[in-house]
Amino acid sequence: MTSAVAFAVTLVVAQASAQQSERAAQAEGEDAAAEQVRLAQRDFEYGDYAKVAQRLATLVEAGRFQTPELRARAYTLLGEALLLQNPPREADAHRAFLELLFLDPDTELDPFYVPPRVVEFFDREKKELEPQIGPLRAQRRAEKEARRRALEEEAKRRQAEEERRRQETLRPRVERTVVQHEFWVSLLPFGLGQLQNGDRSLGYTLATLEVVFGAASVGSALLIEALRDQNTQKFATGSDYQIAHRLQIVKWVGAAAFYSLWAFGAIHAAVNYRPQTIVRDQVLVGPAPGSTTSPEMPIPQQPERPPRTTPPATPPATPPAPKPPRTDASPPSPTPAWLHVPSTVAFEVR
Repeated sequence: MTSAVAFAVTLVVAQASAQQSERAAQAEGEDAAAEQVRLAQRDFEYGDYAKVAQRLATLVEAGRFQTPELRARAYTLLGEALLLQNPPREADAHRAFLELLFLDPDTELDPFYVPPRVVEFFDREKKELEPQIGPLRAQRRAEKEARRRALEEEAKRRQAEEERRRQETLRPRVERTVVQHEFWVSLLPFGLGQLQNGDRSLGYTLATLEVVFGAASVGSALLIEALRDQNTQKFATGSDYQIAHRLQIVKWVGAAAFYSLWAFGAIHAAVNYRPQTIVRDQVLVGPAPGSTTSPEMPIPQQPERPPRTTPPATPPATPPAPKPPRTDASPPSPTPAWLHVPSTVAFEVR
């Protein structure tokens, strides 16, 4: 049993090591492919087309490329190098360009960097292969359009998500305080049901009256028992009996009043019972950027009014002295010159 378990563990470890080694070799091969394409590009710029063809022919047979763009670049360099050799190898260049067009049917060679005879050969091959690469081109364009639409939808979704988060950040948060009430509290004495329902004045009134009448009833009962003889359980004198009789009346009246108030308070609280009460809604303001504490909203204060000042008392106006009566004997006073100037009346336009 132990040997079987050890064998299984060894097998699992060996498989994991093999997979890891395979992944490492694959990554190393991809890096080597990129390096070979870079060296082929350098040799192509130096004009060593035979070396470029030899290097890339071995590379495309292995087919380890990181991206489709790197593969397309390798086939492009290989086809151009095969055509630029002396003598040109058109059959091999045809196969290289065929693979290139199957990989990307919309490939075009730049005439500013590629010799004209290579461009002419490539265009001729592309025209001859049009029946084969036409459906492939349509399929690739449809895939590109689908990817473009998917990227646009993803961008719109992310934009909508960012806008929603921004709106949530800007929207003030409201904290609502809700007090949950219990029905059984309505049946308790001392106005507790009214206090729970928010009727504080009636609750305090009932509590005060029930305390008074309850204390009177209990106190009377205790005083009656204090007046009894501990041995005979009777009252020692007639005066004690009279006092006990009056206290008995106070006890029962107090008890009746206490229970009546209790019943009234319980019924009133049960009728006006509400399961919950919203106390208040408070707007929560988040902390400012760079701060860890929320700002406190200042309480608006009423502007101070200037004190009223009593205007100084004005002295009463002195009535003008009466003019002496005019007599016919007195000579008329000369008329001032300004009285002869025509007067102008101004009207106020409203």
